[in-house]
Amino acid sequence: MRVAPSTERQIDPAKRTRRGRPAFRMSSAGKGDVVLKCQSRLEWLFAMVFVLHPGISEIYFQPLIVNLTKKKVYRKKIKLDTKYKYYIPDFLIVVNGKEFIVEVKSAGLLGMSNKDFEEIKSILETDGVGFCILTDLDLGKAENNIRILYEYCVHDDDSVSGWAKDLKHILEINKNINNVSDLAGLLESVNWYVCAGILRGVISFDLLNWNLMDMNFPVVQAYGDLKHLEVISFV
Repeated sequence: MRVAPSTERQIDPAKRTRRGRPAFRMSSAGKGDVVLKCQSRLEWLFAMVFVLHPGISEIYFQPLIVNLTKKKVYRKKIKLDTKYKYYIPDFLIVVNGKEFIVEVKSAGLLGMSNKDFEEIKSILETDGVGFCILTDLDLGKAENNIRILYEYCVHDDDSVSGWAKDLKHILEINKNINNVSDLAGLLESVNWYVCAGILRGVISFDLLNWNLMDMNFPVVQAYGDLKHLEVISFV
């Protein structure tokens, strides 16, 4: 399966995070930060989820500082004082108009964290900001699907919209298409049209259970609905 040229790149190994891990840069596709600088592969994957999520309009990396001692939230850079205990979150996202702080953790290491997440949640809620913890378990088997769709999502917008429009036309004039495999011979490079159709709501796709790579899954028309891209639900 061919995908659009990659826009994410691993930073030179000499340029690492303060914790010694390789960092990742990626496009936010116009949602907030021009470039998201993720500090781990898991953060990088969830950033892709946020870019794809139709309800998320803004994404920011390490957007604020919480003074846990003073129970105060700072939305701009401040000089950290060793007298106080601080928390710097991974992401701030805006979901349907509401701000959420997102902490990304490996499920296996979550219990080893020394952070008091209940305290953090309480302080943030006082400032009108929601809080949630996301782990690799929330992604399930969706990783490959997310990575493929992200590459198309940050591709040339006119091209993606054009492929989606062509797929919609094919489905309108061919009522007997029930599986992606039925598109063989009707469209050249079927995957470009199918991925574009998923992103533009022409067809639906089960990110958690279907395999986008094999291009062999049911064709279910979405009629503009993008809920299939909401891998993570924010309440």
